[in-house]
Amino acid sequence: MRNPVDSVPPLPRIYALDPQAAEQSWDSAPQLLAALNAARLGAWCWEIDSGRISWSRGTQALFGFDPRQPLPNDLDYLDLLAPEDSARVVRAFHAVLAGEPFEQAMHHHIQWPDGSLHWLEINGSLAPDKAGRRRMIGVIREITHQRDRENALSHSEKRFATLFHLCPNMVLLTRQADGLISEANQYFEMLFGWPLADAIGRTTLDLGLWRHPEQRAQLVKATQRKGEPITMEVQFCASNGQIHDGTLSAQKVELEGEAYLISTFLDTTERKNAEQALKDSQERLDLALDSAQLGTWDWHIPTGMLYGSARAAQLHGLPPEPFHESFDAFFEGMPDNERESMRNAYRTLREGPAGNYQLTYRVPMEDGSSRYLESRARLYRDEQGAPLRMAGTLLDITDQVEREQRLTASEEKFASLFQVSPDPICVTCLDGGTFIEINPAFTQTFGWTAAEVIDKSAEQIGLWDESSKRLQRIERVIREQALSNVAIVAHHKNGQALTCVISSRLIKVGDQPCIVTTLRDITQQQRSEAALKASEEKFAKAFHSSPDAISITERDTGRYVEVNDGFCRLTGYRAEEAIGLTLYQIGIWADENQRAALLAELQIKGRINYLEMLWHNKRGELLAVEVSVEPITLNETPCLLLTARDVSLLKNAQAQIRHLAYHDPLTNLPNRALLMDRLSQQIALLKRHNLRGALLFLDLDHFKHINDSLGHPVGDTVLKIVTARLEASVRMEDTVARLGGDEFVVLLSGLDGTRTEVSNQVQELADTLRELLSEPMFLDGHRLQVTPSIGVALIPDHGSTPADLLKRADIALYRAKDSGRNTTQMFHNSMQKTASERLRMETDLRLALSRGEFSVHYQPQVDARGNRIVGAEALVRWQHPQLGAQSPSEFIKVLEDSGLILEVGTWILDEACAAFQQLIAEGLVDPLNFSLCVNISPRQFRQNDFVERVERSLKQHKLPFSLLKLEITEGIVIQNLDDTISKMRRLKKLGVSFAMDDFGTGYSSLTYLKRLPVDALKIDQSFVRDATHDPNDAEIIRAIVAMARSLNLEVIAEGVETQDQLAFLQGLGCHLYQGYLHSRPLPMIGFRERLLAGEGRG
Repeated sequence: MRNPVDSVPPLPRIYALDPQAAEQSWDSAPQLLAALNAARLGAWCWEIDSGRISWSRGTQALFGFDPRQPLPNDLDYLDLLAPEDSARVVRAFHAVLAGEPFEQAMHHHIQWPDGSLHWLEINGSLAPDKAGRRRMIGVIREITHQRDRENALSHSEKRFATLFHLCPNMVLLTRQADGLISEANQYFEMLFGWPLADAIGRTTLDLGLWRHPEQRAQLVKATQRKGEPITMEVQFCASNGQIHDGTLSAQKVELEGEAYLISTFLDTTERKNAEQALKDSQERLDLALDSAQLGTWDWHIPTGMLYGSARAAQLHGLPPEPFHESFDAFFEGMPDNERESMRNAYRTLREGPAGNYQLTYRVPMEDGSSRYLESRARLYRDEQGAPLRMAGTLLDITDQVEREQRLTASEEKFASLFQVSPDPICVTCLDGGTFIEINPAFTQTFGWTAAEVIDKSAEQIGLWDESSKRLQRIERVIREQALSNVAIVAHHKNGQALTCVISSRLIKVGDQPCIVTTLRDITQQQRSEAALKASEEKFAKAFHSSPDAISITERDTGRYVEVNDGFCRLTGYRAEEAIGLTLYQIGIWADENQRAALLAELQIKGRINYLEMLWHNKRGELLAVEVSVEPITLNETPCLLLTARDVSLLKNAQAQIRHLAYHDPLTNLPNRALLMDRLSQQIALLKRHNLRGALLFLDLDHFKHINDSLGHPVGDTVLKIVTARLEASVRMEDTVARLGGDEFVVLLSGLDGTRTEVSNQVQELADTLRELLSEPMFLDGHRLQVTPSIGVALIPDHGSTPADLLKRADIALYRAKDSGRNTTQMFHNSMQKTASERLRMETDLRLALSRGEFSVHYQPQVDARGNRIVGAEALVRWQHPQLGAQSPSEFIKVLEDSGLILEVGTWILDEACAAFQQLIAEGLVDPLNFSLCVNISPRQFRQNDFVERVERSLKQHKLPFSLLKLEITEGIVIQNLDDTISKMRRLKKLGVSFAMDDFGTGYSSLTYLKRLPVDALKIDQSFVRDATHDPNDAEIIRAIVAMARSLNLEVIAEGVETQDQLAFLQGLGCHLYQGYLHSRPLPMIGFRERLLAGEGRG
């Protein structure tokens, strides 16, 4: 409390009161205090005369005390302050006590009871109370975080400014949009010469800083696209015009909402100049060393590594390239005595005071010769005096040494060379021609020993022909002092003629003029040349006699260098018309871009095999050709050897087979494949136009009786008549198709009306068709009458997919047959017995594998040329416990549709592999000359791990991969061609082969056949069955065999049941078959008995 005798009011003191009670004692509204507390602001009241301070709960919290409790005791305000702020706060209080206005907020630290420091901002104003006593009321808030951020920002700005101005490189702050310079450090002025005052406020382009202004545009574009720092090599111009090379690094920053670039520039001008000077110096040194033929080397002694220049390596007989390996590797192959001399020289240099040494040593070359090198080197030591490295030069002084050796021992040298020469050498008198000496090679080549020829002439021993030629050679030697590389025919002692090249020189032995003659036997060389010439002649014969069109053209110009007769036959151009002209001039390519594409592919692959292209012949006709290209070189000119084969006939055959794939060969009606395609289109079309359609499934009643009694030709004629009557009875927009045998389908489209109305229309048409088809036919004196049974399914009432519609029309057809034939039945939902039966079969199949009801039978595949069993097809059979043996044609489809084929297919493959493992172990099957054929369903092939499954099964049973042949159908091909090809190639790489099953019955396998890596085609039994009496089936088989032959594929016929069928197939060149003619599918016991009988051994 204030002492009454004091003349100055006391400093503020905080009393231990309940802040809530203090709030109530103030004149201010409680709502205002509540708002301040909620805003983390505190209110305070200072009674100046008494020094008493009261505050709100918010204030008490800001001073670190519990706002819900009174202070434990009174506090002096100054005790709460940080020591460094105490004096300043006291001055402020005294100023208030002295009556000075309190106009600015006061900031200072306080220390909380827990010891932590906090910043407070205090605002207040004088407000006398009701009694007129001096009083100050104000608010208080904590600004600790604000001050921390301000301090951090201040420190950051100081650090940035320090780095900016002290950075040893140029630093520049420019506006991104126009390059306006906002700030630059002192190095900008030092480096480029512009005062900072002149540069700031101008753009870099205005200053002329960029030598290439487009570089700034690149920089701006790069910083706009990327948020990371950009570095690029640039050239800047100083104010005096000097060019500075350097590395510019820039980063985009945002300042006051605007994009700026802060950039640093590292001047690399001096470094580049130094590098260029070093490079020039090195080049001058290299030129000097090269001109002096010197090699350099540098040996780092502690590591033993030696660096040698390319010349040094070459001098040591190593490849002429820089050497950087061990010291021992550099001197590998040197004689021991040379190594010892080098060690002694180094030891003397290391232990003595001298720092230089010179040594001559010999280096053996790979060809047996020696090279003499003079090495001059200097030894460098480390700070402790230990040897650190040696560097020196190498000079080839071989010529000098050899000259010295020849001078000192010319006779020994001559004798040595004379004796060891691989070529025959002889010395003869100039006058009489008698031999003075011969070397061992002379004896080895011609058979005469020295004793047999000395003092005799070549004519006397019969070495070569008459002396007149010898006199001519002597005269030439005397005239020219030498005779070089003259071809003669010499004779061996045994009389054999040898072609030799001789060289002679005139010498003196003592005072006697002599001739030294060197002979080289080139007989073998001539034989090789003759063989090469013969090879070229054979190539020329093959070139000109080949039936294919072969041409040689210059690669770059396309000019024809050579063409063969096949080319002339194919194109119609005579050789003289083509040779010398370019292929563009004669216009042989249907599209000139084809050759550019061919060259591009050749560049990638190196060669081209069997690429299909289009040509024009001389008459302008278009030719489909298959070309193969091989790059060759003729007379150092890059050329192309191109072989072309006319595949037009093959293309026509493929088109014919493709037509047969979509049409019935007998009636030329659409087949099932084409029908299903049109049916799909009609379903979508009818749905779009809200119309109806109908599918009529027709089957001729008892048609089999006509075939059996009158023969298939009559039956075929009946089918053609039925076709004509059906086509005449329907509209152009309707489709008549033959599914096979005596089954026909009529697709009616665009029917308008209610379901009842459409049903009546279809019923009337069906009745009309029955009446029309029932009319008599007169063939070969026979009166025939056939009646149809018809099943009808409405579109879309009875199905929305082709398969559903066809299935339900088929169900209705069989109901018509059950109803007595020659009637029409419309499908309705009661006809689902077949579906129920299928469900029962699927349920039984799910249990069949676990109960062991499946078995594998094997049908032999036979080579008719020797009646040998060369393979076997694994076929699954199902023995139902109540119903007995089930038809594979029924239950396999259910396995496929239900997905059970995956598990059953794996079981079949494992079972077949296990069986053949046993047969191979028993010696009944030669695994390298036998094929185990296993059918693979599309579902199996689509498994991601199918290749691994096959590989695992074969490895588990230790079978060679070449034993297995997988039979695939078009269903596999059409679903995912790329995946199919990929898996087939992986299996082919392992050794597994492939056969295309049921070939000719589908519509997609032909399209992709050329792309599929298949090894064999299996002719479907539906063609084989009628081949001997149905010319259409026979023609299909001929086409298939011809195509297989052109594609180098095997052909296997299925379903061969008669000897006539086999004879027909063999006549076409198809010798492999399977069918009841040889054997039904047999269980393993029966198949083993067949093999034991000797038919399986090869």
